[in-house]
Amino acid sequence: MNRQPLRFALVGGVNTALDLGLFTGLTTIAALSPERANVISYGAGILLSFTLNRKWTFESEGEIAEQLTRFIVVSLAALLLSTFLVEGLSQLMPAIIAKIVSLPLMFVWSYSMTRRFVFWRES
Repeated sequence: MNRQPLRFALVGGVNTALDLGLFTGLTTIAALSPERANVISYGAGILLSFTLNRKWTFESEGEIAEQLTRFIVVSLAALLLSTFLVEGLSQLMPAIIAKIVSLPLMFVWSYSMTRRFVFWRES
């Protein structure tokens, strides 16, 4: 049984919790602006996600700098795609429903791109 999709989903939950927790702390305790706090917390989430997915989900030992660069590209592309998808769906339904509908689509896209583009194994 391939455990990668489940592990990928669990890593996503952990990095989302870090993002939200750090964002909350930075805006409430450190009094950073939401924009600065978001850049820091989102970036921390990306780095944690990369590390956990590399070591646990895909058990990769490839070139770390190349993989990190590819992971950042995939993460930013996912953010852009998600934004366009939610914006488009919001024309047809309430925004929160559009966001919920986008989640499984983005999971499949992100998992596929991460597996095939970031942590692929050469034969």
